Amino acid sequence: MNYFRATFYDKYTPLTEEQIRQKLTPVPKAVSASPPAGILAGEKLQIVLDEGPTLDYDFNEDMLTLREDGGEAVSAPYTAKQLGGIILFTHLIPGTVRGYNVVIDKKTNLATVFEVWFCGFEPDKREVWRHYLFGYVRTGEPAPVKRHGLTNRLEGLGTYWKNDNGTEMLYFFPSVVWSSYVELDHPRGGITITGPSDYIKINDRCYIYSRVDAEYSGTFTLEVIDLFTVEHIGVRLGFDLNDELDYQVYYGSGEVTGKATNLEPLSDYGTELPENARPREDAPKGSRPSYRPRFVYPDLTKEQVDELIKHKCKIFEGRSIMASRNTMEVTDYMAGMSFLLRFDDGPVWEYAIIDSSRLKWRVPGETDWQEEIYQSFEPAKDIILFSHLCTGTNPLRCLTHAIDFSKALVTCVDAQLGNGRKPWEVGHKAIFGVLEMDGGPTPPAVERHDFTTEMVGRAQANIYSDFMHSVHVYSSPTSCSWTIMMQNNTGGVMWSSPCLYVKLRDDAYLMSWTEDTCNGNQGTFILNPQLMHDSGFFFGVGGQGDDLYVMLTTLGAYIRPLAGFNIMKYYDRKRK
Repeated sequence: MNYFRATFYDKYTPLTEEQIRQKLTPVPKAVSASPPAGILAGEKLQIVLDEGPTLDYDFNEDMLTLREDGGEAVSAPYTAKQLGGIILFTHLIPGTVRGYNVVIDKKTNLATVFEVWFCGFEPDKREVWRHYLFGYVRTGEPAPVKRHGLTNRLEGLGTYWKNDNGTEMLYFFPSVVWSSYVELDHPRGGITITGPSDYIKINDRCYIYSRVDAEYSGTFTLEVIDLFTVEHIGVRLGFDLNDELDYQVYYGSGEVTGKATNLEPLSDYGTELPENARPREDAPKGSRPSYRPRFVYPDLTKEQVDELIKHKCKIFEGRSIMASRNTMEVTDYMAGMSFLLRFDDGPVWEYAIIDSSRLKWRVPGETDWQEEIYQSFEPAKDIILFSHLCTGTNPLRCLTHAIDFSKALVTCVDAQLGNGRKPWEVGHKAIFGVLEMDGGPTPPAVERHDFTTEMVGRAQANIYSDFMHSVHVYSSPTSCSWTIMMQNNTGGVMWSSPCLYVKLRDDAYLMSWTEDTCNGNQGTFILNPQLMHDSGFFFGVGGQGDDLYVMLTTLGAYIRPLAGFNIMKYYDRKRK
């Protein structure tokens, strides 16, 4: 089994528990770029947790003493931050790979405690797991009845943050158990990352948000967010790309960038997780809803991929889960046509379309034609999107063309099995050119389709069928995320991909993505914002287990707009 982790293209090495213990000895103190809060020095706190231990704390300026359920006292360094009336402090426990992150509301004396520990899956223990508990600080007064609790009040929220540690982030919350973010300060650019997350309500203005970069670095993040002032305080615990400890607290201020529409019933307040997001009764402590592609999809060799290409190709056989009832009607618009597609500084292909499912193609100057099966859609008037394999190519090539027959312009998404990192993951690029056809419009000399940022910030629901629908957020000029919906149209598990966006016309936008470090597939579609419908194609290695095959199939969805996020200004700012 392949245990490497990758943030798209960054690889994280496995760490054993012993290696982690060594890195946590002596017990580290979380660093802070700005002065930590000294509000706890000299205090004694007893935190009573409803379904957990009682924690007795004794604080001085830099160190604390802890007794768990009256047990032996241990001492450790701690770091605290304060945001209004909310205190966040964090510490690790000597001789262990665990610690506590504690959030206290001074006004109500309510507390939420996140026990955290390095866990993961053998042999890799670098991932931080968490178990949250609700309770209160004992004051001698009667115990409060109210508690902090789960909420969907943050679902759909988008925010921008600039933190005192130098990080600059965009957050997106289209789910109640997951989130996505973009590290604007990272030199690799606008890659969208997703991770399982928690959302807890302190009061109507303040919330706790946590996430773990589960399939990547394994780092845990917890924040208290104040939506009155759009400020937050947070803590990070994990190991970076160089396996150095990343344990820090920070403060940040930001802006609300927008809100994607919630789709649950209006009386659903998200105070309990949907049934299919709850851990099983026999699940280990700290379990989260998870999507772990590295355990789902095989790591195929080039030889294995070649065997699938040779013996197990399924071309427009059946339908993908993203096709079903809502794919557009296949069109015979091009049947009987002959034309040439000429791309700037690139290839030239000649086509003879036999009927609605068969075509011939060749490179001009060649004598022999090659026949292929294809399908096509007309997603906007006189714009045709069609796709076919180039049988016999190595690596296997798939061409998806978007032709505007009204303006003689064409965009090709040129894809192949193999992206330079994995032989079974699809790599692709967009190239631009013109249509040359007897009796057709004269190709423009200069005008071309081009990449666009007009889709950036858009949020929409894609309804593929009665049983398959998701929320898409186009969160950067080069990446996107999608959220698979749970019961009651509650946002669930998420994933993200690099992608490209091309504007064909005001009524037609092409989008193509590759599911890197996931199933490796590529999807390409055209969205018509007037029709609120998209249709296109899915290419890559499909199936599971021993039933693997190379597929080219159709996809399509009805679209519901869900508002979105005003975020392009942050990317424009970075480019200046």
